[in-house]
Amino acid sequence: MAKFILQRLLIIPLLLLLVNFLGYTYAHYARPIRAARTPYVQAEEAGPLLPEYIDYLKTLSNLDFGLEIATPDNARSNTPSTLGETLARATIASLGLLAVSLSISIILGLYLGFKATKNDPPDTSRWLTIFSTMGLAMPSFYIGSLLIIGLVFYVIWRGPDTDMPLPLSGFGWDMHLILPVVALMARPTFQLAQVTSGVLSAELGKQYVIAGRSMGRTWRSIRMRFALKNVITPVILTIAGLQRFLVGELIMIEWLFRWPGLGRMLGWTLVPAEFTSSSGSPLFLNPPIMATLLTLI
Repeated sequence: MAKFILQRLLIIPLLLLLVNFLGYTYAHYARPIRAARTPYVQAEEAGPLLPEYIDYLKTLSNLDFGLEIATPDNARSNTPSTLGETLARATIASLGLLAVSLSISIILGLYLGFKATKNDPPDTSRWLTIFSTMGLAMPSFYIGSLLIIGLVFYVIWRGPDTDMPLPLSGFGWDMHLILPVVALMARPTFQLAQVTSGVLSAELGKQYVIAGRSMGRTWRSIRMRFALKNVITPVILTIAGLQRFLVGELIMIEWLFRWPGLGRMLGWTLVPAEFTSSSGSPLFLNPPIMATLLTLI
């Protein structure tokens, strides 16, 4: 087991370096091609890849992000930041949004899974099946779009003087969190609830549960003292899978709600920035930014 874990840990730096190199290579060769078709980027020719990539690695190893960029969030204020400062702020914003969404998904998913599990006979309640089917069929960005449309129709219905009850975009550790968190946590919550209820109801149908009931034990004690220990492994594996899922969905949600995280920065490296002039975009297909963002994500 120790050898297996060590092999897994040793392969992580190699995979990160590969992702970093592929991201840099793509931006290095794609930027001149897109520049010829995009008025927001200055036309340029791709130089030698390896020397430029080695120079980038030297600055990366020294944590010297001297490049100043004007992101979509600070372009209007004309206060460009270094790449390191911008990445640090974006990482904190993404990790915070991810941590809040995952924590609420775990708590609510486990609660719904326990509530939906029937004891006698062991089964999953129909209402969870219905909601899980709906939740698993809708991606996070679709749920976010429905939330935005719903709030817009609410304001139209109440009249032109009605204030928006929740902010539709922007950053803040307050009410700005509500819409992106709800959009992110909806699908993982129902997925965790479905898995929890399924494995728990299957465990409650085993022979030792029947024997425990015949000895006078309550369903609550059987669940908490015996059944929960046997189903904790698939539940933990599901939570780990939800974390990977949330990281992928984070990119679309940050772009949709203009949350200034790593996902939104990655979006600006793939989409020409509308605020830039013909002199070129500091984010669009910038090789150092593309490589660093992909590695962090």
